[in-house]
Amino acid sequence: MTHARTKPPAQQRTYGVLVGTIHDGREDPPGQSPHYEIWVQADTNYRIAVNVRSVDGSNVLAHYDPDFTKPTKRDLASLAAGKKGFTALRTGPGGAGLDYLRDDLFPITAMAPIPPDDQGVTLRNLLDAQIKRAKADRSAVVIAFGEFFRDHGRDSTFGFSPELGVHDLHMMQGNRGSFADDNRINGDGALFIRFTGGETVALFVRFTTQSTTTDDHGNPR
Repeated sequence: MTHARTKPPAQQRTYGVLVGTIHDGREDPPGQSPHYEIWVQADTNYRIAVNVRSVDGSNVLAHYDPDFTKPTKRDLASLAAGKKGFTALRTGPGGAGLDYLRDDLFPITAMAPIPPDDQGVTLRNLLDAQIKRAKADRSAVVIAFGEFFRDHGRDSTFGFSPELGVHDLHMMQGNRGSFADDNRINGDGALFIRFTGGETVALFVRFTTQSTTTDDHGNPR
């Protein structure tokens, strides 16, 4: 099961945060769904699917922060020190999830297109380096905000069973057309890796088709 930019029925969506240690990571081979996959170990095995590009043809924008220090609604230090596994979070007004446009996590204008794999510093380059570093740091913890997924079969990327994890690690508001039902506030996805001493790298992703001005339901103004 490979997770692209999908639109599951609203009643099947479960947003939350996954906390665990990194076992492995790799980008999907050419011709498959465009994600970077991360194998996470917690109370069981999980896979994190990070978007590299969209199946609907829209470009992907990203902001990578190698020294993230901003506060978040769910404190990253507390999450890293707490119970490992997935925890569901409430979205919408007053929700506990992240919000790219309301939380002052980073300047939204700092997001830039992700270059193709053969052109300069890419998302794969950055993540490969941090995955390698995290595997060598026994205190390193990955914290992923996104949508939970589960399948009873074997994971198609890493082979563990059952297949479960987190995808949609990107902004979940400002959509029009077929993805408008995804819109909400306080429910955006993001990836954080915390190392010994609390040093944190962060990755935020959105699509060029998403508006950066939204109402209280996450719909474009």
